Amino acid sequence: MIGDLSWTYQKLPFHLQAKGEFEYVGRKVVGNGCDKSDPKDLTSYCLGVPHKEFRLALARPFLEGRISVGHNMMIASGYTGQTTENFASNYQPGYVGPLPVPENPIAEVVGVRIPSYASVSFTYRFGH
Repeated sequence: MIGDLSWTYQKLPFHLQAKGEFEYVGRKVVGNGCDKSDPKDLTSYCLGVPHKEFRLALARPFLEGRISVGHNMMIASGYTGQTTENFASNYQPGYVGPLPVPENPIAEVVGVRIPSYASVSFTYRFGH
């Protein structure tokens, strides 16, 4: 499930403009083989972690919109790019020859953490 809600309001006091967005991405299947009791069972599913993002922006235009100064921020939780990785060790000390198939593969859900941030922007538009 993916949900997205956005809004804009341009008539705040002092000519401020505000924008906001909320995004939610629910749990989803990102792979299989995550049953810890039987890692070779490929019918067990790996579920990703849901993530939420709140994006907010406040801007003030000057000189009839040629210059704009703003503040942007995102408050986030969760991970992006979620998938599964299989970890297994087939290292055997003293073994010579081709490495055998690992006995106990482990599937884990991995992803990149989405960081929260705040920033300031300055925009100048060239031309008329």
